[in-house]
Amino acid sequence: MTNTLVREQDEHYSNYRIPGIVVTKRGTLITYFEARRTASDWARMDILLYRSEDGGKSFSDPIVMAQGDDDYPTVNNPVCIVGTDGRLHFLYCRNYSVGGGDVWYRTSDDDGRTWSVPRNIMASTRPELHNVFACGPGHGIATSDGMLLVPTWMVQKDAGQELMSHHPGTVSTLYSRDNGQTWALGTLIAPTDEHRDPNETQAAILFDGRIYLNVRVSGIGYRAYTTSATGFDGWTPLVTDSSLPDPTCFGSTASAVVDGMHILAVVNCAHQTARENLVCRLSYDDGKTWAKSLVIEPGDAGYADIALTEDGTVYVLYEQSAGVRDRLAVFSIEDFA
Repeated sequence: MTNTLVREQDEHYSNYRIPGIVVTKRGTLITYFEARRTASDWARMDILLYRSEDGGKSFSDPIVMAQGDDDYPTVNNPVCIVGTDGRLHFLYCRNYSVGGGDVWYRTSDDDGRTWSVPRNIMASTRPELHNVFACGPGHGIATSDGMLLVPTWMVQKDAGQELMSHHPGTVSTLYSRDNGQTWALGTLIAPTDEHRDPNETQAAILFDGRIYLNVRVSGIGYRAYTTSATGFDGWTPLVTDSSLPDPTCFGSTASAVVDGMHILAVVNCAHQTARENLVCRLSYDDGKTWAKSLVIEPGDAGYADIALTEDGTVYVLYEQSAGVRDRLAVFSIEDFA
């Protein structure tokens, strides 16, 4: 395993937070961050994207995907999807979609070198339902039939919270069946008595084509999950995965067929109270059991996103000290115990 420092605070930004990573059809790594001027979720920030054509050994200069300004200081929760045709789809929010901040969408047809003008897709999120609304974060997925899918979380208006509150959350998915031309919000996934505040969520495709959501839930000390045949409705009730301890932190999931075997991977801080002990686990039975594990970072960690390729390479991009530093770990499924 290699583990490399790829970002750290500098004269422009104090924190590179909310990391995301995808691997394009051409093998390029695309990484992206909220580049914040202070640590606050409501800080003035930009969204910066970096490309690597050598597996993470070196990265391009930053590509500015969005910039905060006086009216909308935050540009947040960036998510990238690699389409089945190789097109890259990029979504983000401004001011968590409140007060006119909205949800925005861009595309690239040249492996992330250049991007389309941002397009506002807020109307597809059913704004009458929610106050704060955000994508992912992390990455989204494309199904075999080309559907684009991004997990989302929101604070419903009927929860009675202040406009800018992040809690309690409700999880759903935002999806497109026409390669990003139009988007729609899926069924809201009902909280339960145990899972009262589900929020930041990641998606993967299971062996039989069902969509698996791995869900952060505030205060329960574990990850949770739900599945759907479509990815936008018919979700099973949220279930706690007691094999995945979690300190209420963003974790990620990905799946791929490697050497004829379907593998589901999850990465998160495997600790019930502290953002440390970053662990990647592999399942060969769609998450019923986690057969293998690998400790990526025993100490200080945080938000982490994962990409898994068909040759068995795993990329994990993760924070330390809330994005004061960000590291890229690269390893193989052969490295697992």
